[in-house]
Amino acid sequence: MLVRPISEDTGWSATAIAGAVTVGGVLAGVGAPLVGFMADRYSPRILMTLGVVLMGASFFFIAAAPSVWVLVVGYAVARGIAQNMIAGVVPRVIVVNWFRRMRGRAIGLVGTAHPIGTFVLGPVALFIIGTGLGWRGVWVIFGIAVIVLLVLPNALVIRRTPEEMGLLPDGDLAADGGQDAAIAASAREAEQSWTFGEAVRTRALTLIILSIVLANYGGGGLPFHMPQIYADQGLGEATGVAAVSMFAISGAFANTLWGFLAERISERLLGIFTMLMGAVLALCFPFVSHPIAAVSYGMLLGVAMRGEASILLILVANYYGRRSYGAISGLVQTAILVGLALGPVIMAQVRESTDSYLPVFYSGAVTFTIAAVLLAFATKPERPLRPSTSATTTAGGNQP
Repeated sequence: MLVRPISEDTGWSATAIAGAVTVGGVLAGVGAPLVGFMADRYSPRILMTLGVVLMGASFFFIAAAPSVWVLVVGYAVARGIAQNMIAGVVPRVIVVNWFRRMRGRAIGLVGTAHPIGTFVLGPVALFIIGTGLGWRGVWVIFGIAVIVLLVLPNALVIRRTPEEMGLLPDGDLAADGGQDAAIAASAREAEQSWTFGEAVRTRALTLIILSIVLANYGGGGLPFHMPQIYADQGLGEATGVAAVSMFAISGAFANTLWGFLAERISERLLGIFTMLMGAVLALCFPFVSHPIAAVSYGMLLGVAMRGEASILLILVANYYGRRSYGAISGLVQTAILVGLALGPVIMAQVRESTDSYLPVFYSGAVTFTIAAVLLAFATKPERPLRPSTSATTTAGGNQP
């Protein structure tokens, strides 16, 4: 949204500016496991507060950028590091630590926050530019807002686990013994959770990661090409833009919808359903011939694809527990971003080499279907016994 104002003001090419965003996205994927490891070991209060400071500082850095390379560095810090601390891995670790019964809705709500924020802040940025402050003013105001609104709440309110406050997950009161009993219960649960090394050696996590990459190939590529697809079908550019907007809005709220459903229905079955839904939608794209149908199609694609990430993050939490969820979910986040990055590029190459979008639709349907099959085989693994925890397992049970 800011590419054109930045390019017109500075003379930097749109490709170079878009490259800064791409670098940030790549670093966000690469950095997610590292931030996850940190979230498993250090206080999220410290990490999120640090993330806010880094985010605000990077916005100021971008606002003062004298060259496009400084812009790249600013985006790299903002998206590659700070975003994972504020709106990615670290908040999900907090949610998994604080919720068990209501874990689905909590992860879903956290997943909804980022796309809604992106949707709301776009018009705000355009308004600021319209007042004459320009694109640099946008980054300065956003930087001030981030620091003023988020530093104190993160520093004062956030706690790593409910046990620190004498509670159990979901706000349950601890049994007799108060905080000490809660901490002991947390320790027993941690013993039954998987380590990162144990998790990455399981067939289930390998299948989940492959499934995520394949599903996000279609989930990232089809919406990216949707405006051109509808333009080729004679529906007009405005219809394509409206369909993409509906995809974004419905996708944001789909996180919460699927999160609530995951508390009642198997996450794996829900994930398979969304992937098969994506396959059907990919095959039906050529038959969309009316603007209302096109916009509705964007909504359905958003519901299917944007809730899938939350579903699988819940699945990972329930499979492997709280102990190393940060590192494991960081790996999952990398898989999501890889799929989202591959989809638009590969689909564009398929379109150019065949001069038709039909092979693009078929490729999406195939990858969605394979992803569903892989997820069907990703059954819950059995945690290997540890000699030092066998007694705890007998006493405390095997809780996720």
